[in-house]
Amino acid sequence: MKRIFVLIIAAITLLGADMAVAQSRTSYFMEGSPYRNDLNPALAPTRGFVALPGFSGIGLNATTNFMSVDNFLYQKDGQLVTALHGSVSSEEFFNKLPNLGKATLDFKTNIFSVGFYAKKMYWTFGINADVAGDMAMSMDMFKAIKTLGNGTFDLGATAIDMNAYMDAYLGTSFRVHDNVNIGIKAKFLVGIANLEANFSELAANVTPDEVNATLHGSWRANGVFIDKAPVKAGNSLPISDILRYDPSYILSTLNNFGAAIDLGAEVRLLDNHLKISAAVTDLGFIKWSGDGHIAGTAEGNFLFNGMNLEAEELAIDSDFDMLVSDAVENKGYISMLNFSLNAGVEYNILNNHIAFGLMSHTKFCKTMTYSELIASVNFRATNWLTATFSHTFLNGNRPGVLGFALNIHPRVINIFVGADFIDTRYVKGPTVGGMNTILGRYQQSLNLYAGITFNFARPKFMRGKK
Repeated sequence: MKRIFVLIIAAITLLGADMAVAQSRTSYFMEGSPYRNDLNPALAPTRGFVALPGFSGIGLNATTNFMSVDNFLYQKDGQLVTALHGSVSSEEFFNKLPNLGKATLDFKTNIFSVGFYAKKMYWTFGINADVAGDMAMSMDMFKAIKTLGNGTFDLGATAIDMNAYMDAYLGTSFRVHDNVNIGIKAKFLVGIANLEANFSELAANVTPDEVNATLHGSWRANGVFIDKAPVKAGNSLPISDILRYDPSYILSTLNNFGAAIDLGAEVRLLDNHLKISAAVTDLGFIKWSGDGHIAGTAEGNFLFNGMNLEAEELAIDSDFDMLVSDAVENKGYISMLNFSLNAGVEYNILNNHIAFGLMSHTKFCKTMTYSELIASVNFRATNWLTATFSHTFLNGNRPGVLGFALNIHPRVINIFVGADFIDTRYVKGPTVGGMNTILGRYQQSLNLYAGITFNFARPKFMRGKK
């Protein structure tokens, strides 16, 4: 039973993983990075660029408010033990968990993009593939595992929301005053898949040797892979029976469309030493056609007996089905995108070679809202080399979890590498496959990113500037 938490620790590194090229908050004050334009369309890079598939990178962002190593591993009498160990009291463990667990997932890959200057206006257009989701879940299961209590636990607050879509965008940034930039980016969306689920009950029987659970819930979905023809009156069938993956069918069902917009502004004061900026991004919706609208129930059984570390095998037996009901109206509906508010204050010294920045990031999802505050010091050695050190506050981030980024952008190429949420305090993790592991103690996210774009020359009005 105590080995259950080995699985939880493995999940921490996955759910906490945040590998992002686009939407990297650390790049907000890096003047040469084209990715800052994704956070605020008024913030144009110092050069035009072109990003090609396979070079510009893939972004994966996931964060939770409870999945940190410190919540599940404890130092007791010089040894590292799990929260299930007898030396860890129930009160000590429960006090570290929120009442409601929350998580978000964002995946973005750039298919193609280009940015360029036309006189003093910056233009950008491109195509992305996106998956964005969030969930809220009850913490009762963790409490049941710790106390080894039997019974029924309320999961009425558990919900999942997910959108998968393509977006084609066109954006511009321009000056409306010598000290004011305005940016706008319009996006045309094509919906690929949508899933909304609510789980009403989890009946769990917990013993020292196993967890045996039964799940009940309801859901609705839509997408280009769905064929409603097999759904007949009076029937309920597994969702796998109505999924089709042949390209011709998918192309014929691309009838879910939407739109979104990014709006931003930057104001420069005190002879450009002080810069204040703000933006809203991904403010939009997708209209899902009734042709692919299905709904039903989620029914499942789950049996977990632990993990054999030597054999690297999990003792899991599960039987889970999402059953489709025929009682669904052929009616479309609208899903909103998860949108963000970003704001920044920057002050630079030594002829713009060093800048201090403070950025606020707030994301609004269907099941949760979370905020981060990022403080950074930016070193601009030349007009083509920038390094940034940062620390993120709020959203459960503790002191000592740092970030770093390096941007090299001469005439021909732009190389961007970095990592956020680097925990400077590590603990020795379990031995897996004969190898010792180390785990960041306090980080709830791990942010790794790298990208390459190909540059155009700096526009004439920027040449000679730092």
